[in-house]
Amino acid sequence: MKNGAVLAGALALAVSTGASAQSMTPSGLLRQIGGVLSGKSGSQAKVSHPLYAEQAGIYWDLDEDTLEGAQHLREGLSSTGAQGIDMCDMGLLAMAHSAYQLRPDKRQWCLRQAWVAAKRTTGSKEAEPSAAVIEQRFGPAFDARLERFKGIRRYAVRPNFKALGGISYNADRGVMEVFVPMPQISLAGLSVTGKNFVPWIRKTPTGVSSPPNAGRYRLLIRMDPAEAANLARQGRSFQDDRVVFSVNRVWIDGTEPKMDVTVEKVSLGYRNETIEVDVTKNQGEGA
Repeated sequence: MKNGAVLAGALALAVSTGASAQSMTPSGLLRQIGGVLSGKSGSQAKVSHPLYAEQAGIYWDLDEDTLEGAQHLREGLSSTGAQGIDMCDMGLLAMAHSAYQLRPDKRQWCLRQAWVAAKRTTGSKEAEPSAAVIEQRFGPAFDARLERFKGIRRYAVRPNFKALGGISYNADRGVMEVFVPMPQISLAGLSVTGKNFVPWIRKTPTGVSSPPNAGRYRLLIRMDPAEAANLARQGRSFQDDRVVFSVNRVWIDGTEPKMDVTVEKVSLGYRNETIEVDVTKNQGEGA
């Protein structure tokens, strides 16, 4: 069962790339835990549903349409947080708030992804139907989701930390440094930016390069070595990772969409507790 207690000791937050971590009293950071009574998080309870025909937990990122009170952007990740099925939600989001359009072949690919997800989560043995049949079956829901996204600005996603993110403890500074990965709109990358994101491109007198952790949201969490060691002993629980953000604008650069967002909340899951950081309460704090 996860621990719902507030952190003991001083723990502080910072959200600015150039700022140091800010002090906070223990009561300022709530470790919000889902499913305390059952001993499982909400996502864990979902993946045990008998509809999941493969290994329990494989498609926990497809299991609900809202997360943290925001629209769930589906990644189709497995319970290990490392693999899954691209459900094209970022493409739908880009289309909902810009003039971006999916190419016909890309739309066909996205609808096939929906068929694959449905087959795996229901245990169907159906052979792959024609593109026309898949369009008829999954196209209307795809289009309806696009229409719904047009009226939505707040989204939540389970970030793929295991494959793309970074979490490390800096003992010299007394902070946990977190680089939150955001889902990209296209394979071309360079698509999601915003305040406190590491720039995709760094220009220097000697040339242009991509810095470490480019395109990731940077968050600092102050904690003492004992707390960091305790978290390391627990190990991570990827299904409890969350990032909630609002979309400021989407635009087209050449043929590829780009997006500017404001991160509102980041949650990091550990086996016994979940660290939840409300970024909006720390915006603009000085060093």
